[in-house]
Order: sequence, then structure tokens, then C-alpha cells
Amino acid sequence: MTLTEARNYLRSELMAVAAIVVPDQTPRVTQDVGPADQGALSDDRGPESVCTITVETGDPTTPDPIAQIGFTAETLEARGWKVTVSDATDDHHQLTARRQGYDLTVDAHTTDWRLTFTGQTPYVDDL
Repeated sequence: MTLTEARNYLRSELMAVAAIVVPDQTPRVTQDVGPADQGALSDDRGPESVCTITVETGDPTTPDPIAQIGFTAETLEARGWKVTVSDATDDHHQLTARRQGYDLTVDAHTTDWRLTFTGQTPYVDDL
């Protein structure tokens, strides 16, 4: 699989799950900067190897982060993701999910009606 194929798959999966979890709203891609070098933070220069994408959705009329995170977990598990729901801290609710090298986090806050889905492709060497 190429990095472009991995990116396109991740983007479509994030959009599909977001649309299922909040069916009356249209999810929006808020970040899709394209391929990035995994070693950039350690100054280990190398080829572009991963993509990170963020999608947001939510319904301002029904902000229930506990129910939203629970339904998101069920939806992801039904699609083959291995999901871990973290204990809530203050007003923050989060789950992480993994499937075939793809990583995903979903964040919700009691003080905000949005759900934020952030996913990263597996390492892909396009060389």
C-alpha cells in the first residue's frame, strides 16, 4: 500500500465513523497536512512516512460526551478496531483505537459539544 492509499483509506474511515456516530451532522476535516517525517521531532531526517488527519463532528443540541464516546467505541469495534476507552479526567473523555497499524484517538469534553477524531496512518515507505 502506498502512503497516498493509506491516507485516503484513513480519511474515508474517519469520515464514515463520524457520520455514523452523529448522523444528523456533516463531519468536517479540520487537519490533513499530508505526509510527515516520523523522525522530524528527533531531527532524524528521512522520507515522508505517515499522515495525520483530524475530523470533527458533533451536535450542539445533544452534548453528551459519555454517550458519544461509548457509541463511538461500539461503532469502531463493529468495524474491526481494537478500542480502549480511557477513564475520564476532569471534563475530558477519550478513546484510542488501533487496526492494521492505523492509530486513532477520539476526544470529547463536557464543556464542548464537538467530537474530535484524529488518526494516523501506519508507517509506509514509499521509496
